[in-house]
Amino acid sequence: MENVFILEHTYELDDIEETKFIGVYTSEILAKEAIERLKSKPGFCSRPENFVISKQQLNQDSWTEGFSTMTTIMISNKNKQWQPVQAEILDNENYKIFELYDNDSLDEFKHLDIVKCEERDGILYAVQKKAE
Repeated sequence: MENVFILEHTYELDDIEETKFIGVYTSEILAKEAIERLKSKPGFCSRPENFVISKQQLNQDSWTEGFSTMTTIMISNKNKQWQPVQAEILDNENYKIFELYDNDSLDEFKHLDIVKCEERDGILYAVQKKAE
């Protein structure tokens, strides 16, 4: 056996993706039979089209490129107003700014700059550009 079939039930609820892991099967036919058994059960019956079968090769990495965690930080723009932008969370309160669309309206901090942030009332504010 080189492949398995993973069965999940996925849907959005209040803009949050919900995924239920159902099981791993040795064939697509067995995964489809599981759907038939489950699609009349509470929760599944209201979203029977949301079952997902994915084929996975055994002994092979599926996620090979790592990942980034993003958040929103506030930076000052040319009008000296705070503006939210997306930033990658790095380490030691450092964040890498990702702002392609309004980059011309930004002031001290721009796209791909690494900045130190401080939290004020639960909101992150860029306060210093990291020296290169």
